Amino acid sequence: MEKSFARKLNWKPLLNSLIFGAAIGSFVYIIFRHDLTAGIIWGLIGFFIQSMVIYPRYLPSLYGRWKITEGNVSYYDYSTWTKRIKAIFLPLAKKQKAISFDDILSYSLVVTKKSNKWTPHYIILKVDDGHDVALDLSWNLLKSGAPQKDVEWVVDFITNKLNQKTVKVLQA
Repeated sequence: MEKSFARKLNWKPLLNSLIFGAAIGSFVYIIFRHDLTAGIIWGLIGFFIQSMVIYPRYLPSLYGRWKITEGNVSYYDYSTWTKRIKAIFLPLAKKQKAISFDDILSYSLVVTKKSNKWTPHYIILKVDDGHDVALDLSWNLLKSGAPQKDVEWVVDFITNKLNQKTVKVLQA
């Protein structure tokens, strides 16, 4: 049994950054009366801002694919800014890390409340080496045909695997 959540890392962040940089460069080139140097410089600035500042900030929620199997949970490690930038520039080289259920101490479900309705956003796994891993659920809640069933399934599955009696719910 294997179930995947969220969107897989791909070339789209890098391509969007290139297009954004080209658009900025073209705009500056036209505005500054065909000054090629200014167009190239501003295009590169736009590209680097998009690819090294904007996309890394949102990468975990946009491309935070993770999967759960009988034996482990696999996820992309975006714990540092450098790892996020490397993932944007080399998406095919980025491999998922796996955590065995034996290494997970407990987990929590993070939710928000909007107009008297609770919406789950992500799961936090507390790992025995001391760090926490956040697994995003928001993409599935937007794109899945049965988002609540996906969330209920994964909560039940992890609870059973960890023999955890209750789920700690945190409000964001």
